Amino acid sequence: MVIGVVGEWRCGAKLEDAHEAVHVYDLAKLTEADQKAGAAAKSAKIAHEEADAVKGIADEARADAKDALAKAQAAQRELAHAEADAVKAQAISSNALSKAAEAESHLAEAMRGVKALEADLERLRTPRHLYHKAKIAPLLKEFSGTEYVFIGTCEDQECFDLVSDIDELLQLAGWKRIKGPPLRIGIAQFNIHGDKDFSVDASVSIGTTISTETPNGFDAIKSLPDNQQAKHIRAAVALNRVLASNISPPENTGKHLGIDTGTSTAVRIDVGRKPL
Repeated sequence: MVIGVVGEWRCGAKLEDAHEAVHVYDLAKLTEADQKAGAAAKSAKIAHEEADAVKGIADEARADAKDALAKAQAAQRELAHAEADAVKAQAISSNALSKAAEAESHLAEAMRGVKALEADLERLRTPRHLYHKAKIAPLLKEFSGTEYVFIGTCEDQECFDLVSDIDELLQLAGWKRIKGPPLRIGIAQFNIHGDKDFSVDASVSIGTTISTETPNGFDAIKSLPDNQQAKHIRAAVALNRVLASNISPPENTGKHLGIDTGTSTAVRIDVGRKPL
């Protein structure tokens, strides 16, 4: 019986130890669980705080992005306005350049007109002369001995001086001046250099005219080449060309050689008034 009591006691003690061990284990597990729960709660809190911080950053980023988008849209609108203004400015500039070019063209044309008028005025003010007669006389020496006659001159000194120049040129070339027609009623005559043997009828013509005669008129010779023309006609052509290119200032009359029907072989010269 004692042994049974002792055995029961020992079993009770072991059972109690077992309960104590289980209790200690449970306490340890609960403590560990509490610690883990506390750590998890702390981590969750940190995560929540970090999430809130991230959300704040995201909200701030969204606000910044929205503001940047608004600014970009405003800048785009301003760029569109600027481009439209640039197109308008380019059109205005192009129009201004076109008008400037047109104005420059008108100015250049006006300046050309002024220069032409100045040249005409200078030509009108400057008496006609034959310069360098000794240099151009050889152009006419081929026709040395050709007779010539002055059939007219205008009534001022400028014409008289040009008659004298042409006469001097032809004398240097070896041509022979003959007397003009005698004094006739109603037609004035002028003595060049006061020489009564150098009398020239008054003329109302314009510019210097060279003419001569041929028996059958111009139609009979117009198709002949130059080398088959009569000598006095070739001489008249040469004189007309020399005077046209050497009278200064130029007369610009564009006159051609006059060919009349007749038998005279003299080259006729009419020094009319300076063309306007």
